[in-house]
Amino acid sequence: MDASQVGEEIEGQLKRYRWWERRFLAAPTDARVRARFELAVEALCAATGERCGREAASTAERHVRAVRPTGGDGRRPTKRTV
Repeated sequence: MDASQVGEEIEGQLKRYRWWERRFLAAPTDARVRARFELAVEALCAATGERCGREAASTAERHVRAVRPTGGDGRRPTKRTV
């Protein structure tokens, strides 16, 4: 797996983690949602090499920021039409 594939894998796992995190926070007593969130945490930890979900998310976010260009205000640049 080359560096771009690793970056894409980490970014994809981070998106999946954030998606399930939002659902889990909205319905913390839903066992199905909790199980899927835990799977997302496990996958993100495996992708980043971290043992804690929050640390894995933080590491993934740093990685994504490092490989994706941003505008001066910290947001990704938007496609502009002239």
